[in-house]
Amino acid sequence: MKLLSRLLALFAMAFAFASPALAEDITLKAEDGTKLHAEYNKADGPGAVVLVHMLGRGAKDWRFVADKLNTSGLTTLAVDLRKHGANLPEDAGRPELTPQDFAGMKQDVQAAVAHLKAKGFTEIQIVGASIGANLALQVAAEDPSIKSVVLLSPGLDYKGVTSEDALAKYGERPVLLVVSKDDRYSAKSGLVLDSQAKGVHSLVIYEAAGHGTKMLNKEPQAEPMVLSWLLGTYTMTDVDGGASRAAGLQTGDTNKIETTGKKLGEE
Repeated sequence: MKLLSRLLALFAMAFAFASPALAEDITLKAEDGTKLHAEYNKADGPGAVVLVHMLGRGAKDWRFVADKLNTSGLTTLAVDLRKHGANLPEDAGRPELTPQDFAGMKQDVQAAVAHLKAKGFTEIQIVGASIGANLALQVAAEDPSIKSVVLLSPGLDYKGVTSEDALAKYGERPVLLVVSKDDRYSAKSGLVLDSQAKGVHSLVIYEAAGHGTKMLNKEPQAEPMVLSWLLGTYTMTDVDGGASRAAGLQTGDTNKIETTGKKLGEE
């Protein structure tokens, strides 16, 4: 619990001297011409974070996290993936997503990174949840300038968006993996990815924190831990109180494992 106490004190001091930046609604353009809504929060520091949501969700999921990062000096850019969030009319139902849509989502994240680079940011990190985690890793694997990634509930394969190949190409850059045992597919995928990571990496497994960004609400230590990673204050010895490393789980071919936890599409 020492990590949580220290970080809460740190964030309290930050809020005392700074107020969250007002989000600016901007339009990005993917390489294939797709226009995308995004929420841009400019801060005073040199670092920036791209935030990538889960399937069926949107950029607004990250607003609370973005506010805390802004007060700590990090600019944030939360992108609505194609056919998600504010890219859709308000009365639109959940659209049908094609394999082409899922393949094109990598361009959406790349457009967010390109926007930050155009603004002059050179220290860029990416945080993704569920399929957003896989997309974050794929984009970072192809862009050696990305400083680090945080993967919330990654999977080995979400709708054809894979992670193992990207992790191998990602090399020795830092990666934080956060999963929960009640989300069995992601938990087992996290173990596989952790075993294959080459550089500084940490796998945190919660007991019953749910899937993707839901973990930030259900597990009190999850959000401070992610923020500390992005701020560069995270240490391996600080992972305690509710988190474990692989207890009761085994690596292996997750395609052959019967799972009872939620999978993609069951957000």
